[in-house]
Amino acid sequence: MRRDELLVQLSAQVLALPEDGVATVALDGMSCVGKTTLALEIAEVVTGAGRPVLPVSYDDFHHERERRHRSHRFSPEGYLRDSYDPALLRRLVLDPAATGRPVVPAAYDLATESAVPPQPVELAAGSVVLVEGEFLLGADVGGRWDLGVLLVAEPAAVLARAVRRDAGPGGLGDEETVRSLYLRRYLAAWSLYEERHDPWSRADVVVDLTDPLAPRVLSG
Repeated sequence: MRRDELLVQLSAQVLALPEDGVATVALDGMSCVGKTTLALEIAEVVTGAGRPVLPVSYDDFHHERERRHRSHRFSPEGYLRDSYDPALLRRLVLDPAATGRPVVPAAYDLATESAVPPQPVELAAGSVVLVEGEFLLGADVGGRWDLGVLLVAEPAAVLARAVRRDAGPGGLGDEETVRSLYLRRYLAAWSLYEERHDPWSRADVVVDLTDPLAPRVLSG
């Protein structure tokens, strides 16, 4: 399958969601699998088709640094348990979307390690809230999605992307440090997540992005 064909399929599934309220869509996937890029592409297609989309990044719902780092830097358990604040995502985004109230699409800025002042967004009926991030289909967030998409890839492909993206000045460290972080923390945490929460069974669609230009739809 070509990437444009994947975009057509996923965008059509989003557009087919009921328009009598606000629809919520999750793009779940391991770190560096390609969630953010795909979410932006889907949002562009769906918006172009006339349906409003509010993109939301789960990265903007992190816990503060002290909570995130209370376990050692390489702890997969710490990453799975302490990185994100699912209760805050539910309170500011998912619960309001379900009841037609304004949503707050961001709460924490990782770059500055500071809270973001609330900026509520009114959403008309028929709008789509498109959330991308890790662990979104897990039990901690809850079964609150009108459409759940799981993005997967071969770990070696993810690791290669991570080194290109995150190694060097302004990143996570040198290449050896990035490889170690991904193998011991991020990818290990994803394995724990799959074991404990089984996102495969919770997803409506599963897509393999090992090759982003030649994706494979595994289910849905």
